[in-house]
Amino acid sequence: MYFFEMKNILMFMNVITVKFRDVADVNRFVHILSKYDADFNLYCGSYYVDAKSLLGIMTMDLRNSMWMTGNCEPAEANQIIRELGDFVAA
Repeated sequence: MYFFEMKNILMFMNVITVKFRDVADVNRFVHILSKYDADFNLYCGSYYVDAKSLLGIMTMDLRNSMWMTGNCEPAEANQIIRELGDFVAA
């Protein structure tokens, strides 16, 4: 977890590993993230896409674990991580 200050608002970037079992998981994942007014990226190897983009995620290899980063307020961070619990890879 990385903290930084931007325009006098404390923001943080959280990095988590995510894994999808099927296309339905991807759809649920995008639906959860779309509720938040924050930026999220999903990385797989040297490629990355907007984590709120269903089409973008579908272009990646869903068999591999991916890294997600997000910039949001700390108050939202714990809620987002709880909601994404099914997708967090061990």
